[in-house]
Amino acid sequence: MPEKNKISELIKLDKPLVIFDLETTGLSINLDRIVEIAYLKIMPDGEVLKGDWLLNPEMPIPAEASAIHGITDEKVKDQPTFKDKSAELWEIFKDSSYSGFNVFSFDLPILKREFLRVGLDFNYAEAKVIDAKIIFHHMEPRTLAAAYKFYCKKEHVDAHSALADVEATADVLGAQLKKYKEIRDWDYIYKIHHTSDERFVDNDRKFYWRGGEAYLAFSKHKDRSLAEVAAQEPGFLNWILNADFSEETKDIVRKALNGEMPKKGA
Repeated sequence: MPEKNKISELIKLDKPLVIFDLETTGLSINLDRIVEIAYLKIMPDGEVLKGDWLLNPEMPIPAEASAIHGITDEKVKDQPTFKDKSAELWEIFKDSSYSGFNVFSFDLPILKREFLRVGLDFNYAEAKVIDAKIIFHHMEPRTLAAAYKFYCKKEHVDAHSALADVEATADVLGAQLKKYKEIRDWDYIYKIHHTSDERFVDNDRKFYWRGGEAYLAFSKHKDRSLAEVAAQEPGFLNWILNADFSEETKDIVRKALNGEMPKKGA
C-alpha cells in the first residue's frame, strides 16, 4: 500500500502539495546554487512521493556554507547537476502547491532561478504557497504579551503601559529563571546573547561571508564583494558613513575604505 499523509485530510488539496527544503552554496538567490533538494509530494488523495538528492552545483561550495549543512565539494563531485535532474524535478514541481519553512522568501526564488538557468520558467506567482515559518510567526507572536501568557499563564491586560510592561517583564524573567536552570549562569547568558549566524559578517546582517570574503547583503550592490565596491564605488560607502546605519556597519565600511577588509575568524 502507498504511504499516506494526513495533511490532505486537514486541508483541501486541489493540486499536489510539494513540501521541500534546499541546501545551497550560500545565501544569494542570484549567485548561489542548490547542493541538496529533499521533498515530500502529497497528492490530493493523501498518497506521498518523496525524494532526496545531492547535486553538483558546478561551483565551489564555500566553507561557510559547508559549516552549516555539512556538504562539501568532495561529497558532490560525482553527483548529478541540477541540469541533469531538471526534467525529473520539473515533473515533480510543476502545477502544484508549495510548502516549506521559509520557502516563500528563499527556497522558491532560488529554485525558480535554477530552472531559469536550464531554460524552464518555474512561475509560481499564481500557485498556492503555505510557509510554515510565516504561519509560526503569525500564530505565535513574539511579543511581551505572548511571553507573559506563555510563561506566567496570565493575560497582560495593561500592555504598552510602561510600568505594567516592566512589571510583566520582571515576571517573565522570573519564570524563565525557574524554568531554565542554565540561564542562572552569567557565562551561559553571555553566550546566547552573543551567538550570531556565522554566515554573516555583522550583527545587522549587512554583509555576509562568501569564500572568506565579505559581500554586501543589501542595496543595488547586493552580492558584490565589499572589496570590489570599495574600489569601484567608494561614494556609496561614504554615503553609508553619513546615513542611518549602526556603528558596527560604519566601522566595517571605514576600514574597507582604508583598504582593510573583514577577515573571517578575526
